[in-house]
Amino acid sequence: MGMLSFNTTCPHCLREKAVLIGLNEQKRGTTDIYDVHFVCNSCNKSGIAAVKSTTGHGPLFLVRNNRKNILVPDPSSTYSLYEIYPKIEINRAPDNTPDRAARFYVESKTNLQRGNFETAVMLCRKVIDIATRNILGEDSNKEKLSQRISMLHGKGLITEQMKDWAHIVRIDSNGAVHSDEEFTQEEAEEMIGFTEVFLLYAFTLPAMVEAKKHAREQQ
Repeated sequence: MGMLSFNTTCPHCLREKAVLIGLNEQKRGTTDIYDVHFVCNSCNKSGIAAVKSTTGHGPLFLVRNNRKNILVPDPSSTYSLYEIYPKIEINRAPDNTPDRAARFYVESKTNLQRGNFETAVMLCRKVIDIATRNILGEDSNKEKLSQRISMLHGKGLITEQMKDWAHIVRIDSNGAVHSDEEFTQEEAEEMIGFTEVFLLYAFTLPAMVEAKKHAREQQ
């Protein structure tokens, strides 16, 4: 018997070109679209792939009757991938985050989705490291991250609550990049939550205030 597979990114584990195996299909009304239930070979989670057909029947019909393998998308196939559910979440950093910090923040979110919790935490620390140096400039060249967090609080640039939160989630830990620390999903999510709030408070909100001031001056 043949097999239907989708050579695309899994919306759950985000593995690129993951092998998603089609199990059953349902025609979408009177359209030429078939909703195919699939399971990812990597994470074993399932979803729906909407397949557009030019043959008058779905891909699993051909697989089961002709006992042939079908790969979608494939230029030589009469089937194309229309959309996939759940939709792949596109990670973005808060507005006005410096480019390098934004890039590592997106990587941390992606690693969280892939279940790489230690890597997600490590990248969050890198984001805060870059962000605090960006804010403090030359004042922070020789300071450790924990000291920079305290400096920001001392300058009134973060609140007492944010400083305390940084200690609670261990964002200001001085562990090395190759630390043997272990983190759960909940801890990694809390770390990313702190990082997002920090970026919003440090970059997004000031830019919004400045834009409002500028708009009023132009009136």
